[in-house]
Amino acid sequence: MLVPVRTSGTKPPLYFIHGLIGFMSIGRFLAQALGQDQPFYCINANNIDSRGTTKPGGVKDMALGYVEEILRAQPNGPLLIGGMCVGGLAAIEVVRELQARGREVGPVILADPPTVPPGFIKQNQTVNPHDAQVAAQLYERVRGQLLERASISYADLPFEPDDQTQVHLATLAGVNSLVALSRHVPEVFPGATVMILSIAHAPGIFHPQMHWIKLLPQAPTAHVLPCTHREMFRSARHDFARVLKFVLEGAINAGTRAESAAGPTLHRHDDASIRRTAGLDGP
Repeated sequence: MLVPVRTSGTKPPLYFIHGLIGFMSIGRFLAQALGQDQPFYCINANNIDSRGTTKPGGVKDMALGYVEEILRAQPNGPLLIGGMCVGGLAAIEVVRELQARGREVGPVILADPPTVPPGFIKQNQTVNPHDAQVAAQLYERVRGQLLERASISYADLPFEPDDQTQVHLATLAGVNSLVALSRHVPEVFPGATVMILSIAHAPGIFHPQMHWIKLLPQAPTAHVLPCTHREMFRSARHDFARVLKFVLEGAINAGTRAESAAGPTLHRHDDASIRRTAGLDGP
């Protein structure tokens, strides 16, 4: 479900895909932080706003639907795709499909993806989400997380938390998103990527025996923030936004970086460097 947050601006539009439970809670916050010249769209799970139909399917099915919405909104011209948390897996599939259709897409922006893509966890493949007990547990888990997000003052909710029908339909959409992303086994992506990572995730992402090194043969550029995963999109969201803005400024050029890079390019940010990155302080 495409949500136009800012449609004006001269820069290549950024389409940011939801995380595990199906919606971008800081979409409007990011659009404001990125400035009026940066077109910005959120992509939420279908029917998270209770206005459509929740269709079971995997991440590749999800990505195809998102691609059609993106192409309707922007039939031509360059664009950028980002993914929140595990939604980065869907972002990769969206970019793979757009590139197959001949579209110019900058590097995929991965916002603190999990150190282990959940599809590689055996339990996620063996547990049956249609089992009544498992389904009930998933429903309560997602419903609780959606309502917890609703208590956050800056959260951009696609449903009315006081409307039980909307909450129910949003929960079903969130469960579908969770199951699809948790069971997806990603394939090697040869294109360019930029990661914005919490310091908690960075060591696992770049451990030579872990999956991301093999999945991304074109070594990514990574920006590491001094925070946890949860903090990145909450108390450290301003820092995340400043680094994202910096990344966007060079994203198209970054997409032409040589594929022969020997390893990831790492940028570790502390409070002072984040301010310099955002142009708030002098050198």
